[in-house]
Amino acid sequence: MNERVDREEMISIIKELKKGNMNFFDDFYDLTKKQVYYAIVMILKDKSLSEDIMQDTYIRFLEKINYYNERTNVVAFIVTIARNLAINAYNKRKREVIYDIYDHDDMFQAEEKKETPLLNLVMETLEGEEREVFLLHVIDELKHREIAKVMNKPLGTITWMYNNAVKKMRGKVGENNG
Repeated sequence: MNERVDREEMISIIKELKKGNMNFFDDFYDLTKKQVYYAIVMILKDKSLSEDIMQDTYIRFLEKINYYNERTNVVAFIVTIARNLAINAYNKRKREVIYDIYDHDDMFQAEEKKETPLLNLVMETLEGEEREVFLLHVIDELKHREIAKVMNKPLGTITWMYNNAVKKMRGKVGENNG
């Protein structure tokens, strides 16, 4: 279910949220929950903590909604909030918990069955920031320029990381089919 979010629909939802009309929050959450969750869990690698940070992300988003500029991508805006909160939580913990998102992720299992093989392949083939860049571009449909802003890296670095990730994925798909 990786359908592109209609920009005008999202702007309309944001305008309603800015007015304090929380009847539109569920729609906004449904349109952004995957991107936010994966951005967080890629950093924390802990389901329980990721869910807590996800809640904090939406609370912070609503607190900061008046700072959102409608000319920018709202997914990039909320993913930036999520990443910052996740990085802060990670730094507080100072230790990494080994966590395989797809063995334990029941939050989206039913609606994500079509994407699971690709995501499993990505998780076993790519690591770290390379994986993050690939998922932000392919799954979250962010442009390289938006990813560079979210990750606070030069556009050239993001493009290079994405191209390396694509080469690795092609190699892995070739192995699996050969």
